[in-house]
Amino acid sequence: MIPELNREYPELDDQKAFEQMVSLTVGQMKPIDGLLRRGQHAKATGCVTAEFRIVEDVPSDLRHGIFREHGRTFIAIVRFSNSQGTFEKDSVGTARGLAIKLLDVVGTRAIADDDTTQDFLMIDHPVFPFPNPEAYVETMSRKNIPLVGDLVAGAHMALLAPKELEIVKAIKGQHTVSPLTRKYWSGAPFWLGHAVGGEGHAVKYSAVPRRADPTALPAPAAGLTDDYLSEALARDLREQEAVFDFKVQLQVDPVAMPVEDVSIEWYEDNRQPIHSTPITVATVRIKPQEVDGAGEFAKQCEAMSFNPWHALAEHRPMGGMNRLRRIVYQASTGKRSIS
Repeated sequence: MIPELNREYPELDDQKAFEQMVSLTVGQMKPIDGLLRRGQHAKATGCVTAEFRIVEDVPSDLRHGIFREHGRTFIAIVRFSNSQGTFEKDSVGTARGLAIKLLDVVGTRAIADDDTTQDFLMIDHPVFPFPNPEAYVETMSRKNIPLVGDLVAGAHMALLAPKELEIVKAIKGQHTVSPLTRKYWSGAPFWLGHAVGGEGHAVKYSAVPRRADPTALPAPAAGLTDDYLSEALARDLREQEAVFDFKVQLQVDPVAMPVEDVSIEWYEDNRQPIHSTPITVATVRIKPQEVDGAGEFAKQCEAMSFNPWHALAEHRPMGGMNRLRRIVYQASTGKRSIS
């Protein structure tokens, strides 16, 4: 099969793998501090309010969905997190998450009977370790073996999936001083175009901080507290705002920039022969505020569902990993709602 530009291939999906991943995710969701937490990104670094403003000069072919009205400002809720399903120390190397929820977004939904929000979920690494749902399920099923799961999964990747192991090591080797100075990527692709049929693009999103990440990052042995990222977020936002440029990157080559393999980076740098320079379409402005991890707003945020399928049809998720996320997130949210 020769892939085409701006297309996805749902016929590649293995429904048994999807069902297995749902079972694995729901099965490992356990109460932490008396509450049933998310299957992934369980530990919040902090939840804040923000303004998501569309820039004045969005290119004409990108003016779809929320990007139609230049200059419009959406009220947003932003959740920073650690990617694991357990409450680990902030010094443990892992992906850091940025979830943006825009409120009062009216239009045709990507899935029927959805709410009126538009969510963007990102991590601070440009790719996911696993190319597709089947590879993800294969590794996670080994990881869930009691007592020896991590060893078995690691041996499997070392022998049969060295590229996946390399990405996992790169993610785990990342350490930062603040969630406000990280760059975040969507990892998986999304549609940006007409709600039904018509023209459009396969795209990926990124959020680039205007405040640079310090070059000297803390090491895990530097005497950091268990929640030092939450403390940094609260400290930084007491006195100064944080701004991210929200960017769209277009798929320009269906082989070098695949939709169905989320372990392949879509290069941004023009030093690469095939690349696509991200275009700024919005800004995320987080004004100074008090961040209280035990406060009422934090509790409300933790009860929310952040899901890439909370989206307008013009921004619908694409690719196998996103199709897997649709049913996994629904199952995770469903279990939390009845707990």
